Amino acid sequence: MKKERKDYCGPFWMPSFMRKWASSKFNASCKIHDMDYDSNGKFTRKEADTRFLYHMLKQADGSVFWVLMSGWYYTWVRMGGWISWKKAKKDANKK
Repeated sequence: MKKERKDYCGPFWMPSFMRKWASSKFNASCKIHDMDYDSNGKFTRKEADTRFLYHMLKQADGSVFWVLMSGWYYTWVRMGGWISWKKAKKDANKK
């Protein structure tokens, strides 16, 4: 039986202790982002990433620190998210 993920922030290859830290504030946004990547064509990668930023900014609730962190997360997902995007597409084709 496959263990369900609880910490959604961070790529599939990131160690779990790092995902746990990364998920401390934006776990809900990261879960939605993962679902957007798995949406089987409902969103482009750029749309999914933009929605991710939008949700994180809402969760930041005006905190300057968390607004800055949301920009940092967004930048990283735009630079490296293609790896997870391709994996999601490959996994969707197996179904």
